[in-house]
Parts: sequence; C-alpha cells; structure tokens
Amino acid sequence: MRARSLAVLVVAAGAVTALVWWRRRSAAGSEPRVQLGLSGGATLTLDRSDPSTIELETLAVGVRDSFTGGA
Repeated sequence: MRARSLAVLVVAAGAVTALVWWRRRSAAGSEPRVQLGLSGGATLTLDRSDPSTIELETLAVGVRDSFTGGA
C-alpha cells in the first residue's frame, strides 16, 4: 500500500513537472508579432526592428486599457 502511494505521488509530480516544462517551452518560442489586416484580405507582418511596431503596440495597450477601464 505504501509503495503504491509513493508511486502515485512520483507519477503526479512527474506530470506536473512535464506540464510546467511544456508550457514554458511553448511560451518561449512564440514571440508576438505585429500583423496588420489589409483591405484585400492579405496581412502585413512587421519586423521587431520596424519603428512602427513600437507605435502600434503602444496604441494597442491604450485600446486594451480603455476596454478595461485602465485597470
């Protein structure tokens, strides 16, 4: 009985560790990009080095804050 409880505990700890590792790995690989939708249905993706990217991100933060009331 004690060995079974220990085995269940080890498996649960391993599952939690694997989940945390997977979430961190998947979050690190996806860097947010700035995409603009164009009138023809196409999209334009801006590079991180483009100065427009910073301006658009600042505007997006302002819009998001206006929806949440600045909180």
